[in-house]
Amino acid sequence: MGRTRPRDPMRRLILALTDGLRPDAITPTRMPSLHGLAAAYTSAAAARTVRPSATVAALASLATGVAPDTHRLIQPGLDFLPRIGRLRPVARELSRHGVPADVVTAELPLASLPVAWALASAAGVRRLLPAGRRARDTAAAAEWLAGEDGSGLVFVYIPDCDDAGHEAGWMSDRYLAAATEIDAAIGVLSQQVEDALLIVVADHGGGGVLATEHHHPHPVNEHIPLVIAGPGVAREHRLEGPVSILDLSATVLWWFGAPVPDCYEGRPLLEAFAPELVAQETAS
Repeated sequence: MGRTRPRDPMRRLILALTDGLRPDAITPTRMPSLHGLAAAYTSAAAARTVRPSATVAALASLATGVAPDTHRLIQPGLDFLPRIGRLRPVARELSRHGVPADVVTAELPLASLPVAWALASAAGVRRLLPAGRRARDTAAAAEWLAGEDGSGLVFVYIPDCDDAGHEAGWMSDRYLAAATEIDAAIGVLSQQVEDALLIVVADHGGGGVLATEHHHPHPVNEHIPLVIAGPGVAREHRLEGPVSILDLSATVLWWFGAPVPDCYEGRPLLEAFAPELVAQETAS
């Protein structure tokens, strides 16, 4: 599914996962940085996550390119390790083509670090960097890492909205304040868009059935924001058709010139990019 092309030694990609961010929280006054990127570059009108609309299931799908019915990674824990070995994680596919993948998260409890690193390394991740208690501080660490050394994927996990949603409810004052903090983080990451592809997405929404939950089947829980910005991205463009979080796994591999495995259940979002870039990549 696709061919390998010569890899650009300076190609970079920052993938920011804003846990629990709903599309309707993104307004010009509350989240001007993300709203501005969506208007200037490419965004999706109907992006959806997987079912169940839960963080572990969605992260596993984003990491492996397959839906929960295939990967069966629904609950956190070291039970992941043997299953990951039977899948083809994005980071491992990239490493086969000389592209490193690093993960930056908010600060983690010390007790959870060994488990987090075991799972990340099994998936092919080069480095795991817990950094910052605020979203903007985590983003600053990721922005530094993205500019450190040539080509690579930097995955940034920002949990602020999910934490606020579970404690105070989706779209509560606390939740909206967390969205504002996330926008400050996006403002930091957007400093790289001249040189790096920036993808901002969420793993789920929330509050569709219960104010403080997101796992029930419901459009509000499953509708997620998706913004793609950077070199070669179509300007002032809206993806109107159905888009899945699974499509991002394939898009990441395509961006770096790595073949998309036949087992992947999504597709590269070629329509998000300028036609001349797609034609150039297809001809390579």
